[in-house]
Amino acid sequence: MRNLEMSEFAPSAPAPLLVRSRAMRCPDRYELNVATGYYDRPDILDAWHRMLAVATSPETLYQSPQFFSHLIDMYRGQDANCELFIVRRSVDYAIVGFIPVRTIACGLEFRVGPVPLFKRTMRACQILGSVPLLDPAEEGLAEFVIQQLLERYAQCDVLYMQAVPEDAGAALGGIAGVSAYVMNGWRACHTQPLPDSVDGYLQKFSAKKRYNLSRQVRLLTEAAGALQVLRIEQPGQIPAMLDAMIATGACPGAERGAEQARLEGLARHGLLLSYVIRCGDEDVAVVYGSRSASVWHVYKIACLQKYLHLSVGTSAIHLAVQDVLAHFAFRDIDFGYGTPSAEFRSTHVLKTRGLVLLHRARSLTALSLKVHGMYDAMNDALIRQVKRAQKWHAQRRQATKKTSPKADTAPTVS
Repeated sequence: MRNLEMSEFAPSAPAPLLVRSRAMRCPDRYELNVATGYYDRPDILDAWHRMLAVATSPETLYQSPQFFSHLIDMYRGQDANCELFIVRRSVDYAIVGFIPVRTIACGLEFRVGPVPLFKRTMRACQILGSVPLLDPAEEGLAEFVIQQLLERYAQCDVLYMQAVPEDAGAALGGIAGVSAYVMNGWRACHTQPLPDSVDGYLQKFSAKKRYNLSRQVRLLTEAAGALQVLRIEQPGQIPAMLDAMIATGACPGAERGAEQARLEGLARHGLLLSYVIRCGDEDVAVVYGSRSASVWHVYKIACLQKYLHLSVGTSAIHLAVQDVLAHFAFRDIDFGYGTPSAEFRSTHVLKTRGLVLLHRARSLTALSLKVHGMYDAMNDALIRQVKRAQKWHAQRRQATKKTSPKADTAPTVS
């Protein structure tokens, strides 16, 4: 599952993302201004919310004023690694874009099969929300923004875009002097469109599946005790959530202090939406997530190992989804990169996204990423060959067992 926060080194456009146009021949058409110091001014917030209301990025949560406020609070008293840029049209000074960013560490891993060999760490400027929040009617605007960010963050190796939809990524090669690298290739993210009611959700399952889900919850309560579904939204609820996370292995006890500060910050800004599933006096599962206006992001589902045979993880998300439908009006649940389990495959929709690194086309970074891509391709081919060989040997052993003649047990004549 995807993590909400990434490494401190400092770690995710509507319409077509990047289209080359004549606008770039007029660099004075737009202005990119730093607005970090006055991001909460009423007129700025009003324009920001209006643009978010029509945004189509899968990660509008991370480009929202609430998340930016959370970052500012987290780094208060320190050297902040986040910045907010606003884009204005020069002719009338109208706001046509918001680009919150932060600097992070990005690691290029080289592996032999699944075993890590070494890692190269690059410095990156992360575009929060992955797809820049820009007015789609402004031709050439996205290209202007990318060029400006590469100039302003010249000390960074790449621009980091965590979850770019594949259709938007197809346009990324249209910027002069800039190349795009999709780390680990395009991957499936699983999402769940939400109906208007709990009944609508249950009707998506067959009668047999509904019976099995109810039976799993019943068996869990019989084994562990009376059921409670605890919704975690407020700072005062964080200690109880952390107790459950530590008990289920979702958070090491040594990290409790830092994790508590981070989760309390998310809760203060109305971003946290998680669940603790309790049976009797025991926390049996945690569903860790956060929310934007229209999407519930689920990052991790953790449960006690001793109840795995009762499908406690499946029951946890099933119970949490019903509570979400009863109290909120989200459009989707976003589970991030991965593959849905068989239990919920009928309700999930796979969407192809990728971690895109934009970089200067002629640079040492371009060479490093090209080498990494070639190495990854060879490593993937090696893994496929090993798996194919293992499958072939397993089939041969099975065939040998079936066809081996029985030992001749007839008595010999003396």
